[in-house]
Amino acid sequence: MTRFLGFVFILLTIFISRAISIEVSSLEAEKRLEFSELFPKRICDNIYDKSTFGVEKKLKEDVILKNYFNLKRIDLNEQNSNLSLFLDQRSFYYTEPKLNLIIFNSLSDDFSEEMSSINKKVIEAKTQKIVVCEYDLNKSISEGKFFDFQMTFQDSTKVESNAKPKILIFYDGTIEYIYYDEVASYNISDFDYKRYPFDEQSFKFVIYSKIFEKVSFRASDKFKVLNDEMRVVNFTNISSPGWTINQFISYPYMETLVDAYSDYAKHSITTEFLIERNSVSFVFKFIMPIVMIIMVTYFTIFLPFEFYRTSVCITLVLSLVAFNLVAASSKIPDMSYLNVFDWFIFTAYINAISVLLVTFTESIYIGHVMGYGQKDILKVPKEEKTGLLKFRRISLIILLLILIFSGIIGYFNIYK
Repeated sequence: MTRFLGFVFILLTIFISRAISIEVSSLEAEKRLEFSELFPKRICDNIYDKSTFGVEKKLKEDVILKNYFNLKRIDLNEQNSNLSLFLDQRSFYYTEPKLNLIIFNSLSDDFSEEMSSINKKVIEAKTQKIVVCEYDLNKSISEGKFFDFQMTFQDSTKVESNAKPKILIFYDGTIEYIYYDEVASYNISDFDYKRYPFDEQSFKFVIYSKIFEKVSFRASDKFKVLNDEMRVVNFTNISSPGWTINQFISYPYMETLVDAYSDYAKHSITTEFLIERNSVSFVFKFIMPIVMIIMVTYFTIFLPFEFYRTSVCITLVLSLVAFNLVAASSKIPDMSYLNVFDWFIFTAYINAISVLLVTFTESIYIGHVMGYGQKDILKVPKEEKTGLLKFRRISLIILLLILIFSGIIGYFNIYK
């Protein structure tokens, strides 16, 4: 009689909790993860012993994996062409009907006050989405207790985790594979730096299962809510030093495999994001000072040669070289093409060298054609310097044309 009443109580518990359960569609679902190990250890051990979902390496029935991940940081080491993604948490889950039966059988023989208290908590929670047991993921898979979906970061160079992954068992028979504090590294040698330091970079990373049959992916409700909240705050919840995230999209994707796998498909969660370099500091540290040097160098042509224009020009050229050496130690790798900043520096050099050539030509004209020294030219009447003044006016126009022509060539070379 006692055994019969126990069965009735469990059935009522399951029925009532299902009848008043709510659809989890907010980030409050994360708080429910605090209900770890709700069942006593003996019950969890019993469920673990009876679980054999990973013995066979092939799925018998279709499985829909609900995915979730929380990207916290994007870090780029451009000199090493390396991008690192820091994931605070990543998980996927599905509901296993057979597990529900195992849980029911494991509880049917236990009529302790502890289990009565647990059943009461389930009813009060108004949902069966409560974690009741947790296991070591790697150990569980190696012992064949749970199925190995062989989740993989496509094209990653390295994936590290600073915490042991777990398998969580929910009261309703849901199995969740959960990973913490992961770092996935990728090679980004194909980034386009032509518009550096005003460049935008796009990147795509794919998390997929190597099981190509009877598996499909969906975004979990929690993941959908997280993505909506990220858009509201303009993705500022993701740390990206030196960059601004302009776009971040995650979606399930199916790719039909060809050749030997023509009857199968690769299902994945694909994420694309677009980042823009924060170039303001670079502009004020390097570009604005170089623009000032270009302007001062150009306007030195208005300075009469007899007022030590050569010394001024050489000093400005040395200043340009110093800025170039500092800027050359930037974070981007050496590329086989010129970028915006390379052409900007090249234009600055063209301007500086052109002014120096004009100054040297003028000194030769004064010394060898007019026959005067640097100090003597001050005493020469203006009407005797008509040719020199005309040369200076022509030089102003030619130097300006050189700057404009260099800028136009750079634009069509980089942007077109």
